[in-house]
Amino acid sequence: MKLFSTKSIIFYGILGTITAFIIAPFIRSLMDFSVTTELLITTSIIIPMYAIATRLLKKYL
Repeated sequence: MKLFSTKSIIFYGILGTITAFIIAPFIRSLMDFSVTTELLITTSIIIPMYAIATRLLKKYL
């Protein structure tokens, strides 16, 4: 999958929207740490999720 192809841009746009409005707030609501710690933990969960989603959905893109 090329990084700047139309399918790639649409895929990462949809994945980013789902992440920003559903997954990240859910993860942050489960924690009661400082904002910096919550952002670090949330980021450490979301980045591998992108890698896994890309590998799983690569044959469909």
